[in-house]
Amino acid sequence: SSADRAPDPAVLHSAGGFTWFYVDLVDDDGNGATVIWSWGLPFLPGYAGAARAGRAQLPIDRPSVNVVVYRDGRERFYLLSEIPREECEWSADGRSWRLGGCTFTWSDSPGQVGAAPTRALHAHIDLALPTGGRATGQLWLSGALRRDAAGVPTAVDPSNHEWTPMLAAARGGLQLQTPGGALRVEGRGYHDRNSAPRPLHGLGIQSWWWGRVALPGRDLIFYQLISPDPRAAPRDLVVELAADGSCRTSADPELQVSRLRRSTWGLRWPASVAFRDPDGRRVQVEVSSLLDNGPFYQRYLL
Repeated sequence: SSADRAPDPAVLHSAGGFTWFYVDLVDDDGNGATVIWSWGLPFLPGYAGAARAGRAQLPIDRPSVNVVVYRDGRERFYLLSEIPREECEWSADGRSWRLGGCTFTWSDSPGQVGAAPTRALHAHIDLALPTGGRATGQLWLSGALRRDAAGVPTAVDPSNHEWTPMLAAARGGLQLQTPGGALRVEGRGYHDRNSAPRPLHGLGIQSWWWGRVALPGRDLIFYQLISPDPRAAPRDLVVELAADGSCRTSADPELQVSRLRRSTWGLRWPASVAFRDPDGRRVQVEVSSLLDNGPFYQRYLL
């Protein structure tokens, strides 16, 4: 969907629905950070299970913030905090959010004639730790807002899943102070959001592979959606987002996942992915580290 359109807060009152805002950063040494602020995050304990049992909860009742820092191919800091509903706020203009002591704000500035606007994300992090003390810090990210080529449709069915990449090939940083010491990551950044008024399992999505490859001046994002119907072919998408905000897609990405492995939890994950970029060039992606390895969610360094 269009990157300059404000997200719709109506999803907060859609039983079993969700909306999450995602940022990741990776520096030149492969150290990284991920920050997610959300309502109804499908990975929260009990949220998906309640919907499957016919007791779907409202996203507005399950706000959360997730902050993770990785170093040397391993998880250095991880925190997933649920925030009381009454401590959270979604601004009327859909451009700023407060979740407890955390605030997230978009500010856009016009580009030069013919250029994409610049979007800056500024966030203040302040979260209690279950072991005592707090994690506090700042998140910032800036880049050209995604703009689609003429004739590329971006309208979506609001009753279905909406994925909105906004910034890629951007620059940003996270500075975090914890009782265990200071953590800092500065580097290449990416920002998107996902939203739907229905539970994830009701969208015809059993699982997915998603990845971002940073190349000089552009990012390549690949996305494969797996249907719960074993007879249905996967839905593949490859998007190129350049540093100037321009966007292209591959007409026939020929996306293939291979060398599937099985984790301790039973999840299957690919050691490599191959696809074609919008110019038809073959891209080979290898997993260098399995960073997060949970029972229903994984994250990798590529």
